[in-house]
Amino acid sequence: MIAVLVLAAALAGLGGTSTAAGPAPKLAGCVPGSPPTVRPRSIIVACGDANLYFTNLAWSAWSAVQAKASGIAHLNDCRPYCAAGHFHTYRAIVTLSRPRTCTNGAREFTRLAWRYPGSVPASLPAHGSQSLPCR
Repeated sequence: MIAVLVLAAALAGLGGTSTAAGPAPKLAGCVPGSPPTVRPRSIIVACGDANLYFTNLAWSAWSAVQAKASGIAHLNDCRPYCAAGHFHTYRAIVTLSRPRTCTNGAREFTRLAWRYPGSVPASLPAHGSQSLPCR
C-alpha cells in the first residue's frame, strides 16, 4: 500500500518542546491548510483513502531527534476490496524520527514507524514504516 501521512486538520497538537539541539521538529501532513504540529492526537496514513490511521495518541516523548506515542491503529481489511472492507482496531506504538530542516526552514520528522505490541492476525505484519516528505 502506497501511503502518505496526513494529519486530521481538526485535531491540533499540543505545544512544542525545545532542547539544546534546537526546537523540536513538527509533524506535517498533506491536508491543505493544516499546519505542521507537535503531539497530534491522530495521524492518518494513506492520504487518499485513510485505510490505516492512528487515534488516541498519548505521547511519552517528543524531542529534537525522536517522538514516541501509544494509541489505537484502525486498519481496513480491504476484503473483498477496500471500499467494502471493515476496520479493525489494534494497540499500536508510533515512533517519529529522522528530523530534517526542510526548504522552508521548518524542522520536520521524515519517518513514521509503528508496531503492534498486542495480538494481531497472522496475516498482519507486526510493524511497518513510512517515509515522510518535507512540506
